[in-house]
Amino acid sequence: MILARLQAAYRDYLLSGNSAAVAPAIVADAFDASERLGIHRNNFLISLRAALKANFPVTLRLVGNGFFEQAAYRFALAHPPQRPCLFEYGAAFPDYLQALPELAAVPYVADVARFEFARVAACHAPAEEYVSADSLAGLEPERLDAVPVRLARHARVVAVTAPVLELWKAHRKPEADLTAIDMAPRSHALLVCRPEHSLLAREIDTAAALFLAAAGAGSSLGLAAAQCHAQGDAALGRVIRLALELRLLANPGTP
Repeated sequence: MILARLQAAYRDYLLSGNSAAVAPAIVADAFDASERLGIHRNNFLISLRAALKANFPVTLRLVGNGFFEQAAYRFALAHPPQRPCLFEYGAAFPDYLQALPELAAVPYVADVARFEFARVAACHAPAEEYVSADSLAGLEPERLDAVPVRLARHARVVAVTAPVLELWKAHRKPEADLTAIDMAPRSHALLVCRPEHSLLAREIDTAAALFLAAAGAGSSLGLAAAQCHAQGDAALGRVIRLALELRLLANPGTP
């Protein structure tokens, strides 16, 4: 069996459990082919469940270990890793949880999961060069508007309706106290970023969310600013200061 075909057969086995195509290539010793393959498949699924638990610790507490294990198992079979870095694993997990009928009555679970994965992505984002106040100083207005910008890779904007920050903070404690948390749905945006060496999370207003969304789509400083123009000049100034202070903007030409 050529290597590419063997690798494809092994991958199919890991996801389906059907060993017919790969078993003939396994050399039996103390264990037969079925037993040896079973050990590897079990370790594969255990590793993926462990990665999801590491990336979604508060989501795990919200739904309980038993439910999380079963959901993670089914998710791993439907969404195997596309890259070798398990700390990146689980980008589709929040949407998967949102679609589960068992969680229909607790929609905040998916919101918390989105926030948790934004933290993972921000934490592991590569270093890059950011647009700074010094680089903008002295530019004429027309040149300032034309400055190309994109959202920095460490910055994530998460749209939620649940009190995610309050839930996340409460469940980081040994005993979660939810009595003071208002669970009424409220649409808002959270900024997750890593401007220095530690993660930061905060709620942002509509002007900031519109500006950062435009930057995330690839834009110029002027076009991004135009998205929050309706919120007023004071709002725009506040958003620009926030973006520069937290290093939220990078030049599209930088790697």
